[in-house]
Amino acid sequence: MAQVKKRILIVDDEKDAGRTLKLILENYGFDIDCFTDPAMALEKFKPNLYDLIILDIRMPGTNGFELYNQLKSRDLNVKTLFITALSSVEPYNTQNSKVFPLRGKRHFVMKPVSNKELLEQVYSLIN
Repeated sequence: MAQVKKRILIVDDEKDAGRTLKLILENYGFDIDCFTDPAMALEKFKPNLYDLIILDIRMPGTNGFELYNQLKSRDLNVKTLFITALSSVEPYNTQNSKVFPLRGKRHFVMKPVSNKELLEQVYSLIN
């Protein structure tokens, strides 16, 4: 029986960053949809389609936490990994505490991310 590929949605306004994540994950057998525009990602999003969503935090218009809340309202089971170049998520703490109210439940990766760290986070969230 053929193994079903795990699907991941990536939303990062930096085209090169999104493309790099996509290439890395495709090399490990994941099926990737990648968007630079949060509104377009939301428009194309379908519940129960993705095994994981990777969201940049700081994006113009809709930030990653806001997009997460919108996606979560459409799919309660969605698993999410936040990726950021910010040295601190302090400016987003109000939204952050709503997304992850319990200590130890935060799933963040700092840019630039190593392939090893990215894959460890992805596999830990998917499995």
